[in-house]
Amino acid sequence: MTASGNLTGWMLERFAAPGVGARVALRQGERQLSYAELSTLVVRIADVLRGLGLARGERVALFMRDTMETAASILGIVHAGGVAVPLSELMTADDVKRYLKHCGATMAIVEARLEPLLDEVRSELPALREVLCVGLGDQPANERRERDFFSSVARATGDGAAMPCAPTDVAMLLYSAGFAAEDLRAVPHSLATVSAAFDSCARGLFGLTDEDCVLSVGRLTTAYGLGSGLLFPLLAGAQAVLLPEQPKSEAIFRLIVDVKPTVFFATPSIYSQLTFDSATAGSAKPLAGLRLAVAGAEGMPEHLIPKIRTVLGTEVVVGYGLTELFQFALAGRSDDRGNRAGVCGRPLPGVQARVVDDDGDPVEANEIGTLQLAAGSMFAGYWPDSLTSGDIRDGWFTTHDRFLVDGNGDYHHCGRVDDLFKVGGKWVSPVEVERALTAHEAVWECAVIGSTDEEGLVKPLAFVVTNVGHQGGPALENELQEYVKTVLAPYKYPRWIDFVDALPRGPGGKILRYKLKPQRRRRRAETGHG
Repeated sequence: MTASGNLTGWMLERFAAPGVGARVALRQGERQLSYAELSTLVVRIADVLRGLGLARGERVALFMRDTMETAASILGIVHAGGVAVPLSELMTADDVKRYLKHCGATMAIVEARLEPLLDEVRSELPALREVLCVGLGDQPANERRERDFFSSVARATGDGAAMPCAPTDVAMLLYSAGFAAEDLRAVPHSLATVSAAFDSCARGLFGLTDEDCVLSVGRLTTAYGLGSGLLFPLLAGAQAVLLPEQPKSEAIFRLIVDVKPTVFFATPSIYSQLTFDSATAGSAKPLAGLRLAVAGAEGMPEHLIPKIRTVLGTEVVVGYGLTELFQFALAGRSDDRGNRAGVCGRPLPGVQARVVDDDGDPVEANEIGTLQLAAGSMFAGYWPDSLTSGDIRDGWFTTHDRFLVDGNGDYHHCGRVDDLFKVGGKWVSPVEVERALTAHEAVWECAVIGSTDEEGLVKPLAFVVTNVGHQGGPALENELQEYVKTVLAPYKYPRWIDFVDALPRGPGGKILRYKLKPQRRRRRAETGHG
């Protein structure tokens, strides 16, 4: 590990190894950057930021699509001793204000088209000293030269050394999507945590090498996307393919043909989109040439794995990961013994896992409890509280997810701690009800929450997006309710079903359950099953 303790400094030392510099590091459309060219660009970015007064530990926010400039800027911020805070380019002005206030950013690097968003709220952000624009291509040449951040970068000498720091010093802040919008949780990561995640996940699970070409459609604003789409490929000496636009099937299939990636990372939602569009177009197993396909960032529906296998032509590694660990904690292949919906495999190398009850004591096999994890890649606590985080005790991080471990040692995800609810004194897992509903041919996707009736009793409420050729209404609602009763214990069936056009999702593709609101007043569900 580098003597400087700087994450980017460590990476650039690896880039300088014999035979690495001339290889392609990043690819975006027709553009390519070699490892040597990327190293030069990163150091120049760091020099410009230091020249603008960036001090060690100051936060720099990024509002950019997943471009080469974004990737190099993240590395450059860290090289200069700053803390990179990648944020979604889809944010509203109010979102921008909340996140920048929370992280205390002193600088922001932003695509020119998004600069008006910062202009709206900049007067309310006294800590924000500099807004650096990227992509002023439609501006006069003299203005581009003066205002475009990368024009300044091109003129920099690029001879500065990485800012020395401790391996545990914060290099990046990533916001966890597992909490309500008003409860922002910034997760710090460092050289130490990224190095451990690389050993455990990229090497131990994915087996990434310098012969791989990696296409990840996870966004660089997420731990899943930043690891799989940038840091892990570069640390392995592989080629990383960037997709700036939102991941649509046409663009992904085009890249599969043109670039021929060996490893593909996406969310289950993207795989669902690809299977539907591939089947509609009559494509013949377009992912069959992959060495490895990986699904993460949300739960895998039961009906989707057979479609990925038969329509797309690949098995898939399904993982359960956390921003707090910067990687998967549990994973398994879709053709592993016992792997089915809700089964997240087993702990990765270097990861310890256990399931405990409300008193912190381990539960028996096949009993639902709360998942706790310990790993070298684990964060030290939410920023800025650091070690004061109450979620970490004696080296164990208490997640917000319910799990059970079966007799074979496989981990089953049973939903969020705050998603589970009791009906008639019995626990109901929304994930289990969702699995049952999506197995019905009329259901494309769904989400289940607990909702109260007029007497304040909690019952399951399902939000359903219907499949092509099916129409939501009372008849289908009754049919789905009766169907669930045949495959689950009757008390688990959804007492109400709201048919919707789409489910609310975060930038990383996760369903945002806290945004699901009943469409109509809930009457008491008349049933003999509680």
